[in-house]
Amino acid sequence: METNAALVQHHQLRQWTDFLWSLVDDVRQENNRLRQHAQALQARYHHWRQRSVLVECAWCQQHIRWQWRPDPLPVPMTSHGICPSCYTTVTRELGLMSHQMPLTG
Repeated sequence: METNAALVQHHQLRQWTDFLWSLVDDVRQENNRLRQHAQALQARYHHWRQRSVLVECAWCQQHIRWQWRPDPLPVPMTSHGICPSCYTTVTRELGLMSHQMPLTG
């Protein structure tokens, strides 16, 4: 009787082992698929980054926009501009300063 129970238990363990190995294979396949997808995205990012310039605010370093270049750049570049909120602040400050400054000449 014990031999029959041992065979049944061995058969159940074998089924669980086969099931778990099938899950492992599924996870490996999904991992490979995701790795290939990540590599493709990285290649697209590098291609896109070589052909664009990041424009950021010279005052607050906020990203303003990306500017597309028709020819690739050897090194990723950043250009500077001014964002709307800094523009408002700076022009207001300059406007206040110009009223307070004495006129010369």
